[in-house]
Amino acid sequence: MRSGDGLTRWLAGGVIAAGTAGAILALADVETPLRVPLVLIFLAGVPALAVASLLGGVDAYARLVVAGSAAIVVNIVVAEAMILSGTWSARTGLVAVALVSATIAACRPLVSRSSQPRTARDT
Repeated sequence: MRSGDGLTRWLAGGVIAAGTAGAILALADVETPLRVPLVLIFLAGVPALAVASLLGGVDAYARLVVAGSAAIVVNIVVAEAMILSGTWSARTGLVAVALVSATIAACRPLVSRSSQPRTARDT
């Protein structure tokens, strides 16, 4: 275990907790000054963490750039799809981003299984 792993896990856990709190506040329509920053943490952090979980063997800075870019792309694609279909809603957008992120994170076992090196016996 590397020394930065503990901090990274705590940071990821904090982002998930804050984002989940923001999503719950938004879905429950609770008016509080913390709602907007927490929802922004959700929209930026959850897709980024889902994509970063797929990039295990990549350099940390490259993982940060790719995951951040992917979070932006996920949010734009969800918003664009909702606008084009005429179903725009902030609550629906939060749920859609959560579902897309969960789908990306669910692909992790498939990626880790396919990235294992093959031996002569496997062929």
